[in-house]
Amino acid sequence: MNKITLKTIFPILSLMLMTHSHAENTFQQELKQNCSKIAPAAKLGKKLYDQKQYKKALEQFKFQLAWSNFCTANSDESGMSFSDQALDVARNNVGLTYARMNQPGWARAWYEIDSTSRASQYNLKQLPKAKSASDLSGEYVSYAGFGEWDHITVNKRNGRYEIAYSGLYMGIRSLIYGPNMGEFDTHMPVNKTQTTFKYDDCKIDLNFKTSPERGNFIEVKQNDGASGCGFGHNVYAGGTYYKVEK
Repeated sequence: MNKITLKTIFPILSLMLMTHSHAENTFQQELKQNCSKIAPAAKLGKKLYDQKQYKKALEQFKFQLAWSNFCTANSDESGMSFSDQALDVARNNVGLTYARMNQPGWARAWYEIDSTSRASQYNLKQLPKAKSASDLSGEYVSYAGFGEWDHITVNKRNGRYEIAYSGLYMGIRSLIYGPNMGEFDTHMPVNKTQTTFKYDDCKIDLNFKTSPERGNFIEVKQNDGASGCGFGHNVYAGGTYYKVEK
């Protein structure tokens, strides 16, 4: 019996090692291919921006930002690393393009990713004054990493707000292998500004607020307990969500 078992196990182990090796090689190939496209994307983005083709420029600047961060996070395999200043420039390129597209909410959200940087502080001051609306309907976002965002969508129906959360955990290899995801739905009377979502031992508080600097935003606090709120691994809803243009 031992001989039969060994003959069965060795081919399986060999196949597993070959599959893992192939996956690693594929990851490294795709990683290096995309990392090599960062500089051309930044150059093309600037050209399109100068030509006032802002929508097309935005695509290039988003690619530059996402992959600059991703290649830096995986620098051991990508062979590339970008300075904090270079990442700040890439992030603000996206914000500036949104501002040119008359989407100050999105521009503000990008600048707020690191509001301590001098470029972000300067650009935040150039935006029009944030608008605060009594109607809380709209799209709210919180940065998830590598150019991706968590979303809270609020719609007014039948005397209440219907609230839908869609979140991501952007792991170290998520731009290639994909993120972990989580969702929940809840509701709130239109005359309220606070609500709570509960799932087993999970509790998520949503507090709708306004300020002259931010306009409408949501402060979210999550106490996930052992259940993890039913989300994918490491998905976390807590944070500040800024209202943006749809």
